[in-house]
Amino acid sequence: MSRLIQKLALVGLLGALAIPTIAYAQSGPAGNRPDRMQRWERLNLTPEQRQQLSGIREQDKAEMKRLREQIKAAETQLRQLWASNASDAQLTQQQAQVNALKQQAQQLRFQRSLKLRAVLTPEQRQQFEQQRSERRQQWRDRNGMQAPI
Repeated sequence: MSRLIQKLALVGLLGALAIPTIAYAQSGPAGNRPDRMQRWERLNLTPEQRQQLSGIREQDKAEMKRLREQIKAAETQLRQLWASNASDAQLTQQQAQVNALKQQAQQLRFQRSLKLRAVLTPEQRQQFEQQRSERRQQWRDRNGMQAPI
């Protein structure tokens, strides 16, 4: 009976670990969302600003793709370790690797946001922040929880 409970607990745990990965995969890469460009267009960008923003996004594209692939591989490895006879130390080490990769991706997104922000006028920044606030509220309404920053 206890073996059955252990197996059920493991299956439940693996399922819980898979949910964020599935949600991330379904959302698709951030740069490919169709509404992303529409949001920028609502800011009445000059041709120079459009060119600058496009260049900034293009600069980090390859690095972000590499990080997403590494995160996916590290999470897959973590799930495999959970299903194996891995030690707590091995699981902890793998989770730390996943966390470090996610932190690198977050830092890259933040740095890119700073670069993008520098191209906008103060009025455009206000409009952009208003759009972000609206998107967060829509996310909360859909998901019933706190939106990511």
